[in-house]
Amino acid sequence: SEEIPREAGGDIVLPYEPVPFVDMDRFIGKWYEIAKIPNRWQANGNLSTVIYCRNPNNGKLRIVSRTFVDGRRSEHSGRLWVDDQVKNSSYKCQFLWPFTGMFWILHLGEKENYGYCVIGDPSKTNLWILSRTPTLEDYVYEKLVAQLEWQGYNVSKLVVTPQSEDLSAYKDENDDFY
Repeated sequence: SEEIPREAGGDIVLPYEPVPFVDMDRFIGKWYEIAKIPNRWQANGNLSTVIYCRNPNNGKLRIVSRTFVDGRRSEHSGRLWVDDQVKNSSYKCQFLWPFTGMFWILHLGEKENYGYCVIGDPSKTNLWILSRTPTLEDYVYEKLVAQLEWQGYNVSKLVVTPQSEDLSAYKDENDDFY
């Protein structure tokens, strides 16, 4: 039988690595931020979304992060480079030159467009739970949080992002960035 991985204190820890494969054509599109571990470069707002898009002329990837803070929209766009061209599950992101960060796609839903995903980083300091809809079923959220805790994340730092059931709250004529 396989040995269950454990930390020095004896706590069980699941393997921590990106998912085996991501179909980028299915992954691209709008995601709603369900929860995150707060960080110093992203405002803590509501109605937060992230859009992954591809330039049709050259195939390069971009990311656009939006949130509303005190009723005002905050938006940042950056560049993405897929780090592992075979798996497509790790990438570098740059919102401000010359700074880049390495991110991993840790969990994916099974629906046609994946339904939900979890993005983290190798240091386990950054974490986002994202969904294709503004809400995520409680049992799915709880399952993801449990798995993330077993993978060594401090899930007590997770903050749920306020969202709206009214999709018109997110409508923007600039959703197509290319």
